[in-house]
Amino acid sequence: MNILVFGANGPLGRQLIQYILNNAKHTAIALLENRAQSAYFTEKGIENYLYSTGDSIEVILSTAPNVDAIVIAEHIMDDLVSETIVEIDETIKLLEALKNTPLKRMVHISSFETRKEEWIHLPVYFRPIMIKNYYVDQWLRQSSLDYTIIHPGNLNDKKGTGFVKVDDRDISIGDISREDVAKIVLACLENQSTIRKEFKVVSGKQPIEDAINMVI
Repeated sequence: MNILVFGANGPLGRQLIQYILNNAKHTAIALLENRAQSAYFTEKGIENYLYSTGDSIEVILSTAPNVDAIVIAEHIMDDLVSETIVEIDETIKLLEALKNTPLKRMVHISSFETRKEEWIHLPVYFRPIMIKNYYVDQWLRQSSLDYTIIHPGNLNDKKGTGFVKVDDRDISIGDISREDVAKIVLACLENQSTIRKEFKVVSGKQPIEDAINMVI
């Protein structure tokens, strides 16, 4: 499977791409915003392409052909509301354009909580990414794409344990390593039962593969 990663240059995106590359069954392709970011991936021999604001998904897919799935791994917090509005618009335009392509498989790594009633309880610096994810999630739920929406807990850089707690209902927020989130993304892409599903996930006691198999 050829997996195109948006947000590839962030900590979560880099972790995801590295894990995909360690898995012989799949190929990772990094979508980047500038040439400075490209150097890191080129040095590691990772296929990468530049994406300019306004580029259509058709242009992207013609540049990076044979893509089987897209993962949105952007998880950067920014308290600039104007920037958030632009990012929402660009992401939705990209998703809208997928209607005109054969590519339907999509994984969105969202926020742990996106419900509007919870916005006021969050630190101001965290609200923009939560608001963005709220609207992207809403769009996906109403789309015809084969999406999976993942709501991870507090991300950290610890080594993954391979054990998690998954629930599609309300669970308490906890920590989870970016490495384990990367493993979960790949497990979802390999399991069709996760199509048009969403769930919260934190570190736990259940092996990732078993937890994903229980997503209903």
